[in-house]
Amino acid sequence: MLTEDRPDIHTRFKKGQSGNPSGRPKGRQNDAVQIKALLFKTIRVSDGAGVRSVPKIVAAIEVCLNKALKGDIRALEKIMKIAEKLESIQWKSPTPKITQIIRTIVDPRGPTTNDLPQNDETKRT
Repeated sequence: MLTEDRPDIHTRFKKGQSGNPSGRPKGRQNDAVQIKALLFKTIRVSDGAGVRSVPKIVAAIEVCLNKALKGDIRALEKIMKIAEKLESIQWKSPTPKITQIIRTIVDPRGPTTNDLPQNDETKRT
């Protein structure tokens, strides 16, 4: 059956009318906003200093960091990835970067009088 033979082809979409007239209801949040709201919802955490309120994401990172400090390699990898993404760690190289290479040739016999720079006093004598 060809598409021209179908009776609904000419009446299926009307000009000037949206395909989804009701659309997304106003005030409804998309997935990214909902996830962000969940991650930053505050919870009460008790520790040695007492009870404090922190966002869920901060509490999760603290738990992961504590596991890493106890020797959990996976937790350490996660913490390092988080730190790199947040650009909170800036690695310093142990040696300074080489920016210029200078070639100096030194005569082992020492400088001769012809090689010394001439100034006004040495010219007069």
